[in-house]
Amino acid sequence: MPEKEPQHNPEYRREVLSPFFGYVKSSESCYVIGAASMGKTRLLDFLLRPDVQEFYLGKEDARKNWLIRVDLNRLPVKDESWAFYELLLSSLLLDIHSHENLAELRGEIAKLDSEIIQNRDQLLALRLFELAISKLCHVHQMKLCFLFDEFDDAYKTLAPDIFRQLRAVRDANKYRVSFALFVRHLPELLRPPAENESFYELLSRNGVGLGPYNRSDALRIFEQIEARRRITLTGEQRERLLEASGGHAGLIQGLLSAFVDKPPALPAFGQPGWIEMLGRQPVVTEECRKIYDGLSDAEQAGLRAFGRGEFASIAPAIEKSLFIKGILKSENGTAGFFCRIFEQYVRGLR
Repeated sequence: MPEKEPQHNPEYRREVLSPFFGYVKSSESCYVIGAASMGKTRLLDFLLRPDVQEFYLGKEDARKNWLIRVDLNRLPVKDESWAFYELLLSSLLLDIHSHENLAELRGEIAKLDSEIIQNRDQLLALRLFELAISKLCHVHQMKLCFLFDEFDDAYKTLAPDIFRQLRAVRDANKYRVSFALFVRHLPELLRPPAENESFYELLSRNGVGLGPYNRSDALRIFEQIEARRRITLTGEQRERLLEASGGHAGLIQGLLSAFVDKPPALPAFGQPGWIEMLGRQPVVTEECRKIYDGLSDAEQAGLRAFGRGEFASIAPAIEKSLFIKGILKSENGTAGFFCRIFEQYVRGLR
């Protein structure tokens, strides 16, 4: 049997979810941005748990707020607007069972979805989607937040009309409809804001960065890995490895594996150069490569420039992106890499 994923308590990723649910509660649109291997999919799975929503929204508001996950990998026809609205209705259908008070609507929404599929007409699809949203918001008094997962490519390529229509749906149901984009790159770097200005202004100031784990979450990851591998670290070992990883889950696992399976040439724990040598082990450099390769060419160039001490040469949008993703951080007014191991990796690139 596959190993069961450990159950996190509701305070997991609180530094991300507290502002996120603040936007949900006020029906403001937002975007959640994280680099590769930062755990966007895991975060989405987690925030959809009923107990997590009750923790942040309160029991009554959690019942009235419906967070609908929209997986853009399920979009069957990429260049037809009707297919996008069909996906939104289909996403409602997939999750309507989680709201017992809406069970009576399942058949009605299924009928609308079927009609869109049969006709494949853009205007009909939009009007049927508007009808379903209006009934949910004004008859059933629901607040809807559509969570657009894996949205980078769609944000770049969807027709401008779709964004204008989404803005119009929101305006017709103000304070009851919002959108949350889960992306790897800043919206303004994916598409010029002028192309979808009315939609972009809904979320442009509401960015939530998904960076490495905070201290308490990172220590819990250590506990889980230690239990799984049946090893026990000392408090000092755990602290030193946590500092070296910067709280990044992949680097925690890579460093721990390299430390446990250390080659004979690796200096003993705490000896000069031991962290640097640990960071050069293949399992660790592979995690650094994943982080680096998940960045855009401009972000990679910005990091290399930062490593050379040329911080002033980094474009403002790229600087913003690297900080909101947690790849760079600021402590006491001084900017730096999020961890020593990744800094070593970047400085070693040509």
